[in-house]
Order: sequence, then structure tokens, then C-alpha cells
Amino acid sequence: MDFDNFVIQLFEEAKSFFEKAKSSTEQDSKDAYLHASLLLVMSSLEACVNSITAEILIEPYNNKYELIEQSLLLEKEIVFENGHYKLGNRLKMSRLIEKIEFLICKFSGKEIPSTCEWFNQLKQSIDFRNKLVHPKEYIALTEKQVENAMASVLETINELYKAVYKRPFPSYGFGITSRLSIL
Repeated sequence: MDFDNFVIQLFEEAKSFFEKAKSSTEQDSKDAYLHASLLLVMSSLEACVNSITAEILIEPYNNKYELIEQSLLLEKEIVFENGHYKLGNRLKMSRLIEKIEFLICKFSGKEIPSTCEWFNQLKQSIDFRNKLVHPKEYIALTEKQVENAMASVLETINELYKAVYKRPFPSYGFGITSRLSIL
């Protein structure tokens, strides 16, 4: 399986767990399915961004990008060595939202407006994911929050595809209805 298909698989799994959450009558099961759905849909987005990064920064194309751009996308620190700056080997964390903003702006030539609904919803969804992955207090997810997360991730991936590849995301037309069945 290639990495682009893995992005689609993760998204399909997220949609399927969301459908299980909606049909579940037991709250503990519903919560588990909502958690799984949110984590998988955010994983699909991260996989998409990483796939795009791997494609655009391969040799010899990586010299088209500024060192700071490569540092952001590859999450590598910039070091000064032997009289010039270069990418080091140490991790320098980058925010997912910054990578997305950069890629869309770089390839479309347009900034994402602060009033953009899908982008604002994505920020909120990332916050929910972070609260679930790094809990400091109990978080109760609702079906609506996860549905909004899935819709915002789908819109984000589609916007990334339109900006970078000049075409829509192949699975965009399926929306957030799963084609996968989980027993």
C-alpha cells in the first residue's frame, strides 16, 4: 500500500468508528468509538501533510525551498556549521496547523482568511485531539464535535490537494460517510 492510500484508509477507519459511535446505545462504547474516530481522522491529516512533505522535499527539488521552510516541514533544527547554515539532525517540533498554513499559502499564493470556517473548526479539532492525547482533565467528546472534526479534516485535505496538486482530494466526494464496515 502506498502512503497516499494509507491516508485514505485512516480516514475511512475514522468514519467507520464515527458511524459505530452514532449507533451505539452504551455511553462507554460511544465514547471509545468517538475517541478512536477523532484520533484516526487527525492521524489521516498528519499522514497527508507528511506525504506531501516527502514528495516536495525529495532530491533534487528540495533546493527550491528555503532552509526555514524545510525546517518547518521536516521538523529539523537549523544549525550553523563550517561557515553556513544547514538542517541538523535534532528534532524541532512544528505545529501541524503551521505546516498546513504554509503549504496552502506556498502553493496557492493565498493566505487562509481568519474567517475561514473549516480552518477555524480544524484548530478547534486539533485542540480536542491534544486534550485527548495529553489529558490534564476529563474530556467528553460529543458526536457533533467529532463530526465537525471529520468535516474540517476532509476540507483541509481537499484544500491541500487543490493547492499542491491542483486537483481535489480523490475521496472528497464520499464525504464523511464510510465505505468501510467495522463489526
